[in-house]
Amino acid sequence: MELRVARHTERLDAVVAFYRDGLGLPEIGGFRDHDGYDGVFLSIPGTGAHLELTAGGDHGAALPHPESLLVLYLGDQGAVEAVIARLDAEPLAPANPYWADHGVMVEDPDGFRVVLVPESWAAPRAGVQIAWHDRPRSELRYLFELAEDSRERIDASIDEGRVLVAMDGATAVGYLQLIWSDAPGQAELKSMAVVERLQHHGIGRALVARAVEECRADGVRTIRVGTASADIGNVRFYQRLGFRMLEIERNAFTVAGGYPEEMVIEGIPLRDRVWLVMEL
Repeated sequence: MELRVARHTERLDAVVAFYRDGLGLPEIGGFRDHDGYDGVFLSIPGTGAHLELTAGGDHGAALPHPESLLVLYLGDQGAVEAVIARLDAEPLAPANPYWADHGVMVEDPDGFRVVLVPESWAAPRAGVQIAWHDRPRSELRYLFELAEDSRERIDASIDEGRVLVAMDGATAVGYLQLIWSDAPGQAELKSMAVVERLQHHGIGRALVARAVEECRADGVRTIRVGTASADIGNVRFYQRLGFRMLEIERNAFTVAGGYPEEMVIEGIPLRDRVWLVMEL
């Protein structure tokens, strides 16, 4: 199956320039005066999908809606900034606050909105199943060791709460540990990890989505998660899933707690933990 999305406009040249010259979608064809219609085909790189823009007829153009969005995953922040510079556009405040934390929104000449996301889309890997783990936690220790550098902390917490596991066939390739708090309506995402060979395949995102679903079903109203402030990748991951900054726990990673002395992540000393929260 292939996909082409068609949209009518009364400003064909201006709209084509926006998507072709501004967003960088290659022009791959079109037509002129076909039964009174003109059209241009634009390719959406990496997807096999096309955007068809047409003009003509006597029925006018569609009216934009603030939630009718074209979302483009551009790969990184530099690509987003390059598009904004080419468009010389002023970013818009989205109607849905989710997009304020996950991308930059701009408007085309017809008023339709486009979200530019500074990451690559990774669809969940086919065949991976997520379920509660009901076997000894020791079987998952190799996954816990991917998330936690302190053996003492693993020993103290590995049997707490409940664990969702992502299974690729008979092999556990990811996990998420949930702990229900004594405080009413609160849970903690204690730890999670995905094996390196399957990272960026949507498995971590799917684990968090399942955890949110289970928490909602249990009446949980907030989920907390703590991660090293030095681990920029993790901080970005949780914020893109809807978690918001809550507080900083200073000097959370010490030798006394079982962490290596002067450990560095991405050039940043491992010292503090940042806590984030998602309101359900």
